[in-house]
Amino acid sequence: FLYVIPSWQTIVTDFPNYYVSAWAVRHGEPLTELYNPLWFERAKRRAGIERPAALFNYFPPMNALIMWPLANLAPIAAKRAWTLVNIIALMVVIHLTAKSSGLEWPAAALIALLAGDALGNNFTYGQFYIVLTLLMLSAVVLSERWPLIAGAASAAGTLTKIFPGFLLAYFVIRRQYRAFMWSIAALAVMAALEYAAMGWAPHHTYVQEVLGRTLRGEIQDPYNVHWNTLQAFLRRALVRDDLLNPAPILDAPWLFFFLRPLLSISVVAATLYCISRSKRRHVMLEYGAAIAMVSLVSPSQASYHQFLFYPAIAGLITLERSWGTQFCWGLLFTIMCSNLMGATAGYDTGVAMIAAFPRAWIVMILWLVFLLMLDPPLPRMSPPAITSAAAMIVVIVAIAVAENRRWIADVSDGASRVQLVAPADLEIEPRFVGSRLVTSVLGPDGFDDPSQMEAVASTSPNGKWTAFATDQRGNWDIAIRSNETGEIRFLTSSSANDLTPSFSPDGRSVYFASDRHRGYRFTTIYQVSIDGR
Repeated sequence: FLYVIPSWQTIVTDFPNYYVSAWAVRHGEPLTELYNPLWFERAKRRAGIERPAALFNYFPPMNALIMWPLANLAPIAAKRAWTLVNIIALMVVIHLTAKSSGLEWPAAALIALLAGDALGNNFTYGQFYIVLTLLMLSAVVLSERWPLIAGAASAAGTLTKIFPGFLLAYFVIRRQYRAFMWSIAALAVMAALEYAAMGWAPHHTYVQEVLGRTLRGEIQDPYNVHWNTLQAFLRRALVRDDLLNPAPILDAPWLFFFLRPLLSISVVAATLYCISRSKRRHVMLEYGAAIAMVSLVSPSQASYHQFLFYPAIAGLITLERSWGTQFCWGLLFTIMCSNLMGATAGYDTGVAMIAAFPRAWIVMILWLVFLLMLDPPLPRMSPPAITSAAAMIVVIVAIAVAENRRWIADVSDGASRVQLVAPADLEIEPRFVGSRLVTSVLGPDGFDDPSQMEAVASTSPNGKWTAFATDQRGNWDIAIRSNETGEIRFLTSSSANDLTPSFSPDGRSVYFASDRHRGYRFTTIYQVSIDGR
């Protein structure tokens, strides 16, 4: 009740992301700019929400349909309805966990309450992860007796959050082919309905701009220690950024680009091997190994994500005979779900940053425990296995080389970052008032200057050139067009998104917002000379 009552009365972060996108779909808004933070800010205000900030930043398009049934309600009424949905979903999750683990319902409920902040923040923020836990747990525990339900649940989870797609591999390695086929069928049907509701535009943007950046972990502030994941630790430790990460342990982006896929592929391969070859068939342990795997390869996690571990922790506690060991697992679960996981975030520079990622290390321990309890045989080092491992290393090296070249090229087109007096996480629309540079800045309540939020082309002071952003080459680049001859000249060439250009008062350079070396659409301000110098 400490969380449910506030969630009933207030709208805070995250809920507007889902509600506003659903409102836009429900009310026939054009969705070509769904991923544009400026457009989304205006849509938020049209939907009746003044604060807090809202973004449809790196979500798959299906997330815009999660609250579609509630989008005709006023925002606070929709939040209350979603709170009821979360309560019902929680009850069903506890019921399925109790039946699958052999626990009595009160004991299963008590373990769920150990999730503390993770559970509470799902209610307060209006998040989706209680429902997602229900979908993923249903897919695993119902796959044999009710393959249609399992397939529909896995498809819904995959389209909304991508990572539940591992369930399809799970069905195959567990020879649950009916659940697999129902998943494929449900994916096709749901994708068709999604396309009918939203059209092609947001899907095109997601595939062309968003998906690749998400898979590379370039979302929001990718260096942020509060993500508390292994991937975030590697980036924080090895990739320097003047503004977001000035003091890594070692400035070696090439090493990051090698270790990230190496560790991700190794974690996934080890998990699938242990599940497929386990001597101890236990659904909750398999589920836990898979959730820990996802956490280890994900670029970002928050407290509310950790509720996904609940069924696995309940299963783990059931298998232990010692009260002391059961208590330790429950305590560890409470700690990893706690907001206190951010208490060491201040140790974010140099070697000390190892202490800033406690949840990442807890998840790694849990992953190893789940794998060991599945009791798989040790893999044999046969010639085919050695050949496959060597081939994998070659592929990873090739990926690392390509990624490192891209990383260098992204800041080698002559554009330079503008040093602002008060840097923010997201700055866009640079423009000049006299000789003073001003920008639109995303704050806790949204953009600070909504009246100025119109993305328009900029004409040079002498009237000879027009600067504009174009996605002609896939991502967004800055170009100028001669107003006399129609000649077009590209000024930027990074693989990131360069947006909202504006000429300087002297007309010699163009200022623009760019998300190079940052998260998708989390832009800061750059400038580039129009003559290439």
